[in-house]
Amino acid sequence: MRGAQSPFFVRAVRTRPHLYSAICKARLLYSRRIAGVGARRLVEKNRSLFRMTGLEAKQVESLRSHGYALVPGFFPANLIDRIYAQADSMFRNLQIDLGRAYSVQTGERRSLEHLSYDELAATEKMIALRDPLLHIPELLGVAFNESILKIAAGFLGCVPPLYRVTLVRDFPHNRPLHSSNFHKDNDESDSLQIFIYLVDIDDTRGPLVYVPGSNHYDVRSCRPRLSRDLGIAANDGRLSDEEVERVYPRSSWAVLRTVQGSIAAIHGNGIHKGPAWTRPGDPNNKPRTAIKLDLHGHKAGVVRDGKENRIRRADFDRMSELQRLFAHATLVEDQVPVPALAG
Repeated sequence: MRGAQSPFFVRAVRTRPHLYSAICKARLLYSRRIAGVGARRLVEKNRSLFRMTGLEAKQVESLRSHGYALVPGFFPANLIDRIYAQADSMFRNLQIDLGRAYSVQTGERRSLEHLSYDELAATEKMIALRDPLLHIPELLGVAFNESILKIAAGFLGCVPPLYRVTLVRDFPHNRPLHSSNFHKDNDESDSLQIFIYLVDIDDTRGPLVYVPGSNHYDVRSCRPRLSRDLGIAANDGRLSDEEVERVYPRSSWAVLRTVQGSIAAIHGNGIHKGPAWTRPGDPNNKPRTAIKLDLHGHKAGVVRDGKENRIRRADFDRMSELQRLFAHATLVEDQVPVPALAG
């Protein structure tokens, strides 16, 4: 809830950046070197599959050094246009994954089943398509593009236990909401988010904003305090711009404006926000539509045995050896029902 304070112990630790930094580094070491040892060996045993080009290695280095990477216009516009047209039709026909749509405009829990698209746009921050890999054939080659997989494995050092593919639409609102306020995604294992943009990203489409170098868990990056830790009922309990600017000058922030078909990757353990509309409430603001890939390292005590994605048997059979390594969290469907269109 907005304004709710973090537990006392957490608040106390975050008041001591040196201690906070040491704890986070220890948790990451456990995740990478102990819990994730099997996943790291999988990469070592298949080194030939993960051999990177110069472009791919450059993106890994950018992720390590700065916490983000950007490859403008990686996918051809005609391919992205076709995927966008199909996705837009599915959104407007309400082929929505209700478990992955959420509202931060209202505090109440309610069903989304009987809302129109316009009502969703007015009240929901984000909606996601239902089983996009089943219904948009061209999406599979983009979501499991081998360059993306090699960059992810090169940065994480492993084949991650989570590889979730979603196609999302974020709507602009009259004030920053949740992810539009600065935050970190995780403090105990590596978190990697990769976006393939289906639209041009400018200030009207809510670009990502990243604080370069804030992903290293050094003392400096552990100084900014969450609003909920400070007892302030603002910024959805997250970091205010002013709190971040106190440690990292605004001029150092990276605003990831780019064109459709671009790949943007961020280490979620760094300070970031987005989609972040420069002028909330501006009538010229538009939704942001993107393919989103969520990858996580190994968390203590968490065993992932669920299936995050659904694809057709024929599509799985056409996958390369490298792609299949990342399809461990995928449910392969032998028979796929045709979805009924709403309206």
